[in-house]
Amino acid sequence: MGSSIAPQKQGTGGGGWPSSSSAITRMVSGVSSEHSRQPPPATANGNSPGPDGWAMQLDEIKSEVRRIVPTLTADRHKGQSGKVAVLGGCREYTGAPYFAAFAALRVGSDLSHVFCTHGAAAVIKCHSPELIVHPYFRESTEFEADELGEEARAALVAEMTAEVESWFSRLDCLVVGPGLGRDPLLLDIARSVIQRARAAGLPLVLDGDGLFLVAREPALVEGYSQCILTPNLNEFRRLCMTLGVCLHGPNNDRSSKLMEMTQHLRGPTVISKGPDDALCDGAHAMVCNASGGAKRCGGQGDILAGVVATFAAWAASFWDIAGRQQDTVPDMNPMMLAAYGGCLVTRTAAAYAFAKRKRSMVAGDMLETLGSAMEMLFDHSSFDQNSGAAGGGGGAHDAGKHNA
Repeated sequence: MGSSIAPQKQGTGGGGWPSSSSAITRMVSGVSSEHSRQPPPATANGNSPGPDGWAMQLDEIKSEVRRIVPTLTADRHKGQSGKVAVLGGCREYTGAPYFAAFAALRVGSDLSHVFCTHGAAAVIKCHSPELIVHPYFRESTEFEADELGEEARAALVAEMTAEVESWFSRLDCLVVGPGLGRDPLLLDIARSVIQRARAAGLPLVLDGDGLFLVAREPALVEGYSQCILTPNLNEFRRLCMTLGVCLHGPNNDRSSKLMEMTQHLRGPTVISKGPDDALCDGAHAMVCNASGGAKRCGGQGDILAGVVATFAAWAASFWDIAGRQQDTVPDMNPMMLAAYGGCLVTRTAAAYAFAKRKRSMVAGDMLETLGSAMEMLFDHSSFDQNSGAAGGGGGAHDAGKHNA
């Protein structure tokens, strides 16, 4: 499976991103410098020829992603490999939160939660008994017009937010948006939960209707580096319009607009989904163009959100433990590393599923191939015969931190 870090010449619409001197920064830097070395020309698949080309740098960044993937050993406890939650799911949309939450399990998270409405809970539970489903929310349609005055509405939002917040200490990452819908009460709850999660320092992944909220209120995530946004083309355009990023005129390529958008946001990492996935945090940028097959089906974006959330949980845990143990960490933003790992695994799983199902491929087929994608990319080189457990990366471990 191929993927590349594509360098871009400043002020042009082609190529990729300029480079800098540091090995890791060179692969992902989107900040120009008059002293920066221009990389060799990219080939058709985005990789450069020769032993010092971009393909070698891809191996380097994959090895950094591998470091954050927790090694599987017999002495690990439930929860040490990640505890992810999804806030989403209403009467109309129950598949999206299921795909996001179950993708987290399939890629290696130990526990996965869904915070949803009463009307969605039973359906989501029927999709999978492995998911922990919390039917905390109510929709506006459940109330008479005169039942939800300003005070009653505020009290209800505070009550439901508190229910979710009580789980924060037992979560490593929260996904907001899959299947949330546009019900005003649910949007108010999601807004409140995002604010409380940010205050608690909980990593966030915003997708779907979570991005609709951000497009209306960018301040929800501005300046918060523990956050990843995953817009598709239309969501990307909506965010650009809100942030005052002009989509016309010179330098109109997606990479330039992505850099401008993330610089406005001052913290969050953005994955601009498309034929290639473009990633940027305002200072660095890279492209994941691994083959993902030729079929695009509903639910793929939800799966990406769950996979990215798992990698974000792993990255945050790795940095935290390494800091306390005074170990070295990769010289890059942990959320960028998580975003790249999530995109690479999701694309590889899609390619596997398409190879098997072709035109009939659906999102559920991708759930079945996530494990194979993880094994091929990050687990295949490590096997502990004594414990009988395969594992990737040799990430930092802390036996007492993640007990459930």
